[in-house]
Amino acid sequence: MISVVIPVREGGSPAITLRSLSAQTYRDFEVIISWDHSANANSARNAGERSARGDFLLFSDDDIDWQPDALDVMLEVLDVRPDIAYCWGSYRRGEELVGMQAFDADILRRRNFVPTMALIRRDLFCGFDPSIERLQDWDLWLTMLEQGHSGAYCGRELFRTAVKPGITEDGAMDWTTAARIVAQKHGLA
Repeated sequence: MISVVIPVREGGSPAITLRSLSAQTYRDFEVIISWDHSANANSARNAGERSARGDFLLFSDDDIDWQPDALDVMLEVLDVRPDIAYCWGSYRRGEELVGMQAFDADILRRRNFVPTMALIRRDLFCGFDPSIERLQDWDLWLTMLEQGHSGAYCGRELFRTAVKPGITEDGAMDWTTAARIVAQKHGLA
């Protein structure tokens, strides 16, 4: 089973994500809405994981429009590749297609190319660091890399998301500062 964890902030709505999940061709999944009362999505994600029953985890933002076969596609890659810990696909952010990068540890140490929305083997999930305010996904993938785990790009587009104000566009912390914090934590600076 796949446990889909959706952190939702006060005033947020997971309607888009829930609608697209209801259309999935893969049906053995549960949805866990984890309310982010502290404005810390990492804490909400970790709380959701603690409630999960699945063997696989998918952390999904609340505004993700999943392709109908997204869960099938990622799970098939993990079934065929028992040597990898997680799988992701490319996605449309507005009209821009991003995330089309095969796994490369050296590139990952320089920049993130794996979205938060990746299917993870639950027994290898190490948790999100609540102290990381931005680039939480990069921090997670670097931590998993340090533990000897890698991922795989599935080779196709799996979801869409709108470009809107928020942590990615205009968060309280600028991207350069956030990247420096993550790089320092992992000894890459």
